[in-house]
Parts: sequence; C-alpha cells; structure tokens
Amino acid sequence: MTVLITNDDGYKSWGINILYKAALEVFGDDVVVVAPEKMNSSAGMSFTFHKPLRVDRTEYEGMPCITISGKPADCTFMALNHFFQGRIDLVLSGVNYGMNVGLSPIYSSGTVSAALYAAISKVPSVAFSKHLINTKSQDAIKKEMENIFPGVVKLLARIKSKPFPHGIELLNINFPKTINEDTPIKVVKADRKVFQDIVQERVDPVNRPYYWLYGTLKKDFDPTADVANLLNGNITITPIKLYASDKMELSSVREMFV
Repeated sequence: MTVLITNDDGYKSWGINILYKAALEVFGDDVVVVAPEKMNSSAGMSFTFHKPLRVDRTEYEGMPCITISGKPADCTFMALNHFFQGRIDLVLSGVNYGMNVGLSPIYSSGTVSAALYAAISKVPSVAFSKHLINTKSQDAIKKEMENIFPGVVKLLARIKSKPFPHGIELLNINFPKTINEDTPIKVVKADRKVFQDIVQERVDPVNRPYYWLYGTLKKDFDPTADVANLLNGNITITPIKLYASDKMELSSVREMFV
C-alpha cells in the first residue's frame, strides 16, 4: 500500500510531520509526501491552471518531501497524475492547524479539499485536523501535535484493518483541544453553520474603502453534529459522500423540471 501525505499548512508544519511519522509506523516505508511550499489555509479546491507550478525536492525534520508552489489540491493532483501515477492507494491530509468542522469550514478547507480531490479520483482519503489550544506559539503547537500522535496511530491502524464503508469516499477527522487514550470517538454529521459571518468595512490611508471578512463562533450548535461534539472533548469523524442524491431526491427534482 502506497500512502500519500499532504496538507494545507505547508511542508514545514508540525502537523504534517506527525501524520508522516504515524503513517510510517502503521503502513511501513511506502509513504510519500507532496505538500505546499507555504501556508494555504482556506484555499478550498483551487487549482493552478493559469500559471506555472514550481517543484522542489527537500527534507525537513527527517521527512523527505516534494514541495509544490501551488495549492493543496495541486499537490494531490500532481501526486496522482504525475509523480506517483497509478500507485497511490490512500491519501492522508493534515494534521491541520485548527478544527475543520461544520459545512463551511469543511468545504473551504485546503486540508479537506486535498483529500476530496483524491476521493473524486476514486482514492480513499482522510483529512485530519486539530482544535488548537495555543495558535500563536510554534513550540506549543508542536507539543499539541506530539500529544495526538498515539491517537493518529490508533485511527490509522483501524483504517488499515477495515475497508471504507460502502458509498463513503472521505473521512473528516477532528481532534479536540485535549486528548488521552480514553477520549471518546463520535461518528457524526456536519453541522450546517459554525460561525456568525461578519463583513467589516474599513478605510485605507487614501480614503478608499476595503473590506475584511471574518466570523465569530456561534453559541448554539446541533448536539448531534460535529461542532458540539468536538467542543465537548470528543474526537469526531464525519463521513462524506460525493453522491448525495438518492432515487427519491432525483425523482422530486424531475417532477419540478421534467
């Protein structure tokens, strides 16, 4: 089994290094890394189709990797269609700096989208993210990532031993702020809305308006969905299907248009 590791935080992130080491422990030496050369958070499934991509081969913190000047989805695209064409059996993306729960973060996430492109290409994939305690200190982030290493190994061993459920192409896994060997695992749906979206208008030094988009975390969440369970200290696993329309849904739309 050849496993591809990628992410959206760049090849120098502690998250991808931990995921690489965990994959080596579970799957053996046939683990390859293709990652962005720099941070590409919230890139979604963007592809670099209108300018050249630059590629380099390097090693960082004991992890040999191919770096790409483009987006996370570019990394998976290049790995599946060029560097390791026909060889990749599983794609692992992450571990992301920050949680990816709820529909908007999931579908805007570069981490998830790198895995999603693999799923579209019929390669099973898993996206990993960590709800961080401290986002400002690299030493603190490194410690948080090291703390989840046993949990990542445990989940990868389960993924190795059992095939994906029928109809599921992608698993989105999030680790809570703190984790130990007894942290519960919850398989849950994605919540619809995570943030209260805000547009702030400002004025630049020459009196021209510009806009800053951001959001604040909501207070009320679906207790059966991913956000609430993650904030309550659980590891959350959200299965994602590429084809969501069943026969009844297709029939009702035909009645509307046909």
